[in-house]
Amino acid sequence: MESIKNYDVYINGMRKSLKDKLFFMNMTEAVDTLIDFGCADGELLKEVHQKFPQYRLIGIDSDRVMLERATNKVSNLLIIKQRGLPKLSIELAQNAILNMSSIIHEIYTYSNKYEISDFWHNVFNTGYKYISIRDLMMGKKSYRFAQQLEIEAIKQKIDKIQLEDFIKQWGDIKTESSLIHLLLKYRYKENWEREVKENYFPITVEEFLSIIPTNQYKIIYFDHYMLPFNKEQIWKDFGIKLKDNTHMKILLERI
Repeated sequence: MESIKNYDVYINGMRKSLKDKLFFMNMTEAVDTLIDFGCADGELLKEVHQKFPQYRLIGIDSDRVMLERATNKVSNLLIIKQRGLPKLSIELAQNAILNMSSIIHEIYTYSNKYEISDFWHNVFNTGYKYISIRDLMMGKKSYRFAQQLEIEAIKQKIDKIQLEDFIKQWGDIKTESSLIHLLLKYRYKENWEREVKENYFPITVEEFLSIIPTNQYKIIYFDHYMLPFNKEQIWKDFGIKLKDNTHMKILLERI
């Protein structure tokens, strides 16, 4: 895994979408624990603590620097340093929310197929009362050929080194999905070496929905959308109107 070069820039970027990541907070009941998998610097946990100080909070991340920043943010926070989900007890999970914000695409980028299978098994079979996910995700329709005018607009205006790096990693921007992939990466110049290698869209929304065990969990909230900030910035920088949804939020409740 490529290390983060500039933590302050990386964290500030994450904070811009913090409100969006907290969508689940008023949709759950009879909960006493929040497990934030991929907790980073703990800012989301801090926000949850301010509203629900009675919650037991568990933050899980593999980045030592991030966890050091998270440690002192909340008094009742348990920190766990590891890549995958820990084997938590059924008693702990049964009244808990498992929250995963911008972590699924990292799991797919840095794990092999067996680790990915094990990850989903742990997500759905530990017995969490709620599972909250917010991540990058496109639909199948985005894997169509892109308009040539849009391709040319990007090639003329984007940083040439970034374009070369992206094409070397992912191939030419011939499809709408590859075009969007690049358009959601180009702003992250300070941590470009890491970002260009991450697969932002490893699975489609349709593929994700198909792996939810409907005999164990029901969907109580779902939204497939685009962030207004991205839409506005891409129009400003390239004169391209983003038409495809790029993010998904979903809240599952154990049956």
